Amino acid sequence: MRKIIAIVFLFGLIVSCSPKVIEHVTTKIEYRDRVVHDTAKVEVPYEVEKIVTKDTVSHLENTYAKSDAVVSNGFLSHSLESKPQIIRIPVEVHVTDTLWKESEVITEIKEVKVEKPLSWFKKLKLDTFPIFFFGFILLLIWTLRKFFVKL
Repeated sequence: MRKIIAIVFLFGLIVSCSPKVIEHVTTKIEYRDRVVHDTAKVEVPYEVEKIVTKDTVSHLENTYAKSDAVVSNGFLSHSLESKPQIIRIPVEVHVTDTLWKESEVITEIKEVKVEKPLSWFKKLKLDTFPIFFFGFILLLIWTLRKFFVKL
């Protein structure tokens, strides 16, 4: 029972002597709406139309189509043909951007103010504690070795 109390006491000493460490991480999220000017591509459908009438010869052409008319045997043969192409139309697109800003991890060590400084004997005890603690662990292992060997 005394050994368990000693272990709990030593564990309490180790934990209570640690400095207080605080870490801060700040994350900021921003949303930004904006309008992007872009170009949409629209394909013009391919079409062919013909008409026959009594008339003279004609030719008609623009950026999207061309037309030819020919008189043959007293009839006018007329054809209208669109040119295969892609038309570019300017459009406005509404876009929402998400900006993530994460600050650096800031680690603070809070110092605890002491009312009075330690005496030389208390400093000696703090400095020699790891040696005695390691020796205590070795003594505990040596004492319980027979118990573990039986298992």
